[in-house]
Amino acid sequence: MRLGNLTLSIKPHLFISPPHVLDRLQAEGYVRSHRLLARNLGSVLLIRKENTKAITGIKDLMRDDVRLFISNPDSESVSYQGYRQTLEAMAEKQGIDSEAFVKSVFGPTVSWGHRIHHREAPEAVAAGLADVAIVYYHLALRYTRIFPDCFDFIPLGGTKTHPVPCQQNRVAAIHMGLIGDGGGWGADLMAFMQSPTVADIYRQHGLRHASDLNPD
Repeated sequence: MRLGNLTLSIKPHLFISPPHVLDRLQAEGYVRSHRLLARNLGSVLLIRKENTKAITGIKDLMRDDVRLFISNPDSESVSYQGYRQTLEAMAEKQGIDSEAFVKSVFGPTVSWGHRIHHREAPEAVAAGLADVAIVYYHLALRYTRIFPDCFDFIPLGGTKTHPVPCQQNRVAAIHMGLIGDGGGWGADLMAFMQSPTVADIYRQHGLRHASDLNPD
């Protein structure tokens, strides 16, 4: 791994990523198999606490005075595609013309992420560079917990404390797999990641652990 001029020559034991990434690693022989670790709870709309634009839902994103932040379609294609599919599917469900929705929301007012959207989204909203951002539920939960006077969010299915993503709200899976034989620590780490301790941590932070779900 290279970070600027820093090179870390370390062989990983366990890889955690979306399943399609692990599928590719398996096809290339790096991973023998992989399994579900957790799922998120869909997306929500992150807004400023005072909500001076009176944003209440998807339809408000079409307003000329509302600017949306969304992750970069090139550098963060997985989150971008999930977010955009959620927005378009929910708009269609509400009877909003799809062409008009895309033209309004993803036109000149949109604020694109550049590199790491889960850092850029709250900054853009707090700084007034965007009025609303679409982010995963667990991210919004974190922002509102550590900055309760700065942020609020609008659920897209269910409530703030009990999210129930509607059918159009795309839910993403997180898988894990050992690299090769897992080395000296991989198997133990995988066992720990499946433990009740980790399951409880994930629940507290707005994710559904594999033990709460039907096996994939």
